[in-house]
Amino acid sequence: MKGFRELKKEVIDCELCTRCGTCIGVCPVETLAYADGEVRDVGGRCVQCGRCSAVCPGKDFPLDEWSKTLFHKAYDTGCLFGTYQGIYNVRPKEAQIRTAGSSGGMVTHILTALLEEGRIDGAVAVHEKPGEPYRFEPFIAADREQILAAAQSKYVIIPVNQIIREIRRSGKKVAYVGLPCQIQGMRKAMKQDPRLADQIVVLISLFCGFNMEEAATEYLISKSRISRQEIDMVRYRQRKGNQTGFYIRGRSGKDFFVSKHGYTFMNLLFSPKRCWKCCDYSGEFADISVGDAWEKGPGVSRVIVRTQTGKQILDMLTGRGSVLAESCDESAIVKTQRKVVTYKKRQIGIRKRGMRSFPDYGVEWEPCKGNMRIKGTILFMILRFFKSPVGKAVIRILPFGLLVKISERLKGREVTSVESQ
Repeated sequence: MKGFRELKKEVIDCELCTRCGTCIGVCPVETLAYADGEVRDVGGRCVQCGRCSAVCPGKDFPLDEWSKTLFHKAYDTGCLFGTYQGIYNVRPKEAQIRTAGSSGGMVTHILTALLEEGRIDGAVAVHEKPGEPYRFEPFIAADREQILAAAQSKYVIIPVNQIIREIRRSGKKVAYVGLPCQIQGMRKAMKQDPRLADQIVVLISLFCGFNMEEAATEYLISKSRISRQEIDMVRYRQRKGNQTGFYIRGRSGKDFFVSKHGYTFMNLLFSPKRCWKCCDYSGEFADISVGDAWEKGPGVSRVIVRTQTGKQILDMLTGRGSVLAESCDESAIVKTQRKVVTYKKRQIGIRKRGMRSFPDYGVEWEPCKGNMRIKGTILFMILRFFKSPVGKAVIRILPFGLLVKISERLKGREVTSVESQ
């Protein structure tokens, strides 16, 4: 059987680890942990059981096999958003829910509604580590207040699936929220452990173009001129006026804010290489996927219902009269997220050819041609440049304010283009 030594050699050392934390969560002797930005055998007690390799989504996730298992159909590489039953623009009616979330608060609403209906005992969420408001960890939120307090996305790598240990010990029925790679790891873990599968009521995925290393948060903190010791709160999608963005509040009252469009450039600087190898933007193997519908204004989320479980939950919400939902189609997502969707799915073959190791998805990607290929190649070259020593030096030299202005202008043009269509 393969143990952690093999996992490190075949996955971690090959830059295939998503750092989802699934291997940590399923380890029977609890010898694995996330430390200094990677999974390690901190206990030295590996028993070579092979579970860590079996549940790892980083080295392989056979798309066709999983599509047939969950949706009873072959995987279509030409489909941008996977298999689904419907796409909707959804607005929770409760103002507190809408303002608590990153965009429309829909994930928060789903979790609180399931709890109120008695369908779950808790929800997997992420909150600040005690005494470190700029670092985060997963936990099981047991009530409405804890769910509301954990609202908003955290744009930093967090090994959420290490929570599997706590889920199994608790015996609770829970709702799970994660990124596409974390959903894949959880699907594998649920397949290996029927008891875990019985405990997880629903898998909810967030749309994800890129995630960022913890160094991204450290970079922004350094630009804020607020010392770590003085930080009272860190938010990645804090509302300020008519914008949302990265926000730091110091205990003295000093604060720091960068608009979401203003720090979009950081995806190029701080995204992990494993993110470049991902083809899943919308959480294709979840029950429900949720993302921004920013062209609809504040308080609206885009919801993709994939499984019967997901449909039952949306039907429950509409039946309660707690949301307003209107049907839409893929074009609504493409219209607002064209660049990242194209990058994730249509240009993945470019990155596969250009990287020394790549996940085994069990499918062949259609080659992109013409202008799309040129743009994809240029973006890949930019990503590689900023991972090089020279690129990192450039980051340190370029004025932060200049990078923000360039990012805001480029993103602003994209928004204007969408709104004029």
